[in-house]
Amino acid sequence: MPVPIRKDSESPVHRNIAKIAQLKVGSQDYSEDKEKGPGPGHPKHNTFVGEVCLSAGAYVSRRMINEIPPVCTGDWSDRGTTIPGWNVVVYPQPGDIIAYNGVPAVVVTHNTSVTVLDGVVKETNWGFRLGHENAVVRRFMPKNIHVNVVGPKRVRFSQRSGEIIAASG
Repeated sequence: MPVPIRKDSESPVHRNIAKIAQLKVGSQDYSEDKEKGPGPGHPKHNTFVGEVCLSAGAYVSRRMINEIPPVCTGDWSDRGTTIPGWNVVVYPQPGDIIAYNGVPAVVVTHNTSVTVLDGVVKETNWGFRLGHENAVVRRFMPKNIHVNVVGPKRVRFSQRSGEIIAASG
């Protein structure tokens, strides 16, 4: 049975996440032999998802993108792991991150996601496949999250847009 997509809480940031992910379909910039993210010989799922989210204005910690080894790919799939600004939700919508078995993907349409498979960015049904019923869905909801950027400096993000609204320190 297909998972319903709810668009009632979709925002410009979420739409941009989905659009940017779709624009990268076919790219080989995230193959394991590339220098990106954690470096050659490591999967680039997190790097892809992180760069897409950052490009759209959604905060993702650098740890989620550049960790060596990329053990944090499992963080997206673990309901018990807190990722600042990203809440676990039940119904996926475009711009959400859906993760199963350590592989995150960007939800783009009903039962469709974009992720890196075999070194190529592909539009697929990752997270929606039969057997993926326990996939974890996360939505960017930054409601005034505070993040240490450099030393004691703190940044506050807008709940609606994901834009920086205040920096102190």
